Amino acid sequence: MFDLLIRNGMMVSTDATIRTDVAIKDGKIAALGLFEDSVKAERVIDASGKYLLPGVIDAHMHVEAPFQGCFGANDFFTQSVSAAFGGVTTIMDFTNTFPGDSVMVQLDKRIEEMSKSALDFGVHCKFVEAPESILKEIPKIIARGCPSFKMFMTYRKEGVMSDDDTLLKIFKLAKEHGGLPLIHAESNAICESNIEEMKRKGTLGWTDFAEAKPVLCETEAVSRAVLFSKYCGNALLLVHTTNGPSVDIARAAQAEGCPVYVETCPHYLTLFKELYEDKANGHLTICSPPLRTPEDAETLWRHLADGSICVTGSDDCTYSRKEKEMFLERGADGSIVPDFTKVVNGLSGLEVRLPILLSEGVAKGRISLNRLVALTSTNVARLSGCYPQKGIIAPGSDADITLVDLDRRWRLSADTLHNNIDYCLHEGMEVTGGVAMTIASGKVVMEEGEFKGQKGAGRFLHRSIDEEVLSGYVL
Repeated sequence: MFDLLIRNGMMVSTDATIRTDVAIKDGKIAALGLFEDSVKAERVIDASGKYLLPGVIDAHMHVEAPFQGCFGANDFFTQSVSAAFGGVTTIMDFTNTFPGDSVMVQLDKRIEEMSKSALDFGVHCKFVEAPESILKEIPKIIARGCPSFKMFMTYRKEGVMSDDDTLLKIFKLAKEHGGLPLIHAESNAICESNIEEMKRKGTLGWTDFAEAKPVLCETEAVSRAVLFSKYCGNALLLVHTTNGPSVDIARAAQAEGCPVYVETCPHYLTLFKELYEDKANGHLTICSPPLRTPEDAETLWRHLADGSICVTGSDDCTYSRKEKEMFLERGADGSIVPDFTKVVNGLSGLEVRLPILLSEGVAKGRISLNRLVALTSTNVARLSGCYPQKGIIAPGSDADITLVDLDRRWRLSADTLHNNIDYCLHEGMEVTGGVAMTIASGKVVMEEGEFKGQKGAGRFLHRSIDEEVLSGYVL
């Protein structure tokens, strides 16, 4: 007797789409095949007309993370609810590390904070400095099951920037011990000098924010990070990449066999810097790196299809309107006085990532459904070090499955999403394709628009990245 039996669905992997039944027992995929009617289960799910995707993995999100004086609109339970509605079955976040902190201590704190999640979770450790005491923690952190490290090349004044010396030291130890640095690539020198000049001139409107961090600000940091990784011999993941020139730098390294991987996010594919022209709401779209142009987005779509960009993440960092506006002054008429330096950076995207890729990618012919599986699950699992436990529908793997209806038509709206805020940057956007059901660790956690998971049901993932992924470009 199986716990669940999913019948009549089309199972999608990175290279095939086949009709099969899926049997689930004790949270694992027990068997695949076209079973006789005599095969029994406690519950049988008829997936006729639906596609079965490996559960979506969001390995790039920020929750309960103090930044620029704000904390965010969600905790790990409420965001795991939002995730489930978006077909996500595994989430990963970062330690809250600041100068003087033990990263190992912050890792323990983060695991405790994330234990509220209804979904399985992993932790990336954030490094901001590299004294000997911190460097000695790296082998222990990797042995603890956290082989991926986040490093910012900007935000010096916020106390989270890794300088070049720190980058090199961490890169070398990542190479030695099997770690993967995740790099936020923006040149601090460029953006900080631009912002100081704008302050002197008094040009601090929303559109000025995008000008403070131009494409060159990103490409300079990307180039430096890639050169450092070549020198140290380590693998590298460039997160939230926004433009073609940055991807071109990575592509050149990939062509040489270097393990330089690239991620992009749904907002860089569908939201553009013209939104900063809205004086009343432009501040809601402030994120780093900034939104770019439709032309940049089309370039990203091409590289999602050709393999140069191998993963997507949401970079979800959800702030309420109140938090976005809490440090802004208002004029006599009550209207906001624009000053982008007083607005916390971050957008929501956890719940909309899969629908956007289904609608703007698959439905419009930019990527195949098989490629979508690679970009949202399989490649993410391989880079994160949890494959084949996650990222594939196969016997022995965790029973994480997202049932998708490719024909569903609906609109993104603050009224239809579950991210705990009262605005939606994609308000009114019509999408084709949606999540019909989300199954995590063999349990139905979302069905017919209703959350059915349990707070605290998520398990901490002990991860280890395959040497093949770390030694050469394989995705």
